Amino acid sequence: MILQPLQQLVQTNRDKNNFQGLTPHQRKRYLDHRQAYKQNRYKPPKKFPTQFPLIKKDDTQYQFRLFHQVQNMKSAHFQSKYTLSMGSIPNLLLHTHFDQIVFYDVAKLKSDTTRIPVEALGLDVIDSVCAVAGMSGDILIINLLNGKLEKHIVNQKRDFINHVHFYQNYLVSNDNGGFIRIFDYQNGLKEIFSYQDKASVNLTSVNDSKQIAYCGDRLGLNVLDVQSGTIIHSLEPHTEFGFAVAYHPSKSYQLASSSEDGSAVIYDLRSPKVPIQQFIGSEHPIYNISFSKNGSHLFLAESNSYLHILNTSMYDSVQSIEMHGEISGIANDTYDENRFYFGTSCTFGDGICEFFKMN
Repeated sequence: MILQPLQQLVQTNRDKNNFQGLTPHQRKRYLDHRQAYKQNRYKPPKKFPTQFPLIKKDDTQYQFRLFHQVQNMKSAHFQSKYTLSMGSIPNLLLHTHFDQIVFYDVAKLKSDTTRIPVEALGLDVIDSVCAVAGMSGDILIINLLNGKLEKHIVNQKRDFINHVHFYQNYLVSNDNGGFIRIFDYQNGLKEIFSYQDKASVNLTSVNDSKQIAYCGDRLGLNVLDVQSGTIIHSLEPHTEFGFAVAYHPSKSYQLASSSEDGSAVIYDLRSPKVPIQQFIGSEHPIYNISFSKNGSHLFLAESNSYLHILNTSMYDSVQSIEMHGEISGIANDTYDENRFYFGTSCTFGDGICEFFKMN
């Protein structure tokens, strides 16, 4: 893989309202653009009675550390917000940008990029292996230690692979053809499971009970049992298409879902009739929901301008972070469970925001 240096800067700006270091003129231009962008394109979310208390603001959970100004942090597709990941190689963040991967070392403050033979939507990294979802029905497997590439066409109709993610020794993909597939990525990407839904599948998440939660271009949140191949839960948390699902990393019965209606709903699948909590954002779709590595917090990224951090102990406190531009991905630090990163992109510059958990 041929690496080409990219110009990169680091901002130590401590202004919580402007950690990207924008000038007053740039901030005004962005806020004017955001105001013009506001329009009621989606139905408002449902209002649920919930099992847990009302959510209160708490801005003391995570603290801004650095803004790493890194080029090419924009998502290739406006709905694809899973483009940032970190594996077992210390400090190395990877981000997809159209037909490129950006490599950023947060310790050395250095970024590089290389072109790849797919038009990428998103990626996931486990240990030293990277999987990239392609727009033409292809998946790219990259060995980050030796640079070896393996390109696999996994659907002949060339439907978008909307997302890929590793789960234990397997790779799970979902696509615009409605297919959910599980592969043995250590054995030539051998397909070992396949299921087709009636609509495009936008995201999947797997728990320890081998249950796949998924959402897509229709109303409804489904939970599929892999062993029987049957739907065991069919829920209706949203008024618009669902775009993100995530299981709690240690409480596999807790499931979070988000949608273009701008809300996130959290269920206890042992008693899913009434959600345990609902969060409603500001004005944009929520395209990314990710739990922290230890499950203490749930990150909720609106498509633009806001990232929210929900404490999962009782799902009753939230920290809201405002930035300028879209959020392209969220990544937990592999070696520090109290640190996370998210990518941002706006007209005036791209970069990676670094936050850490406060004591």
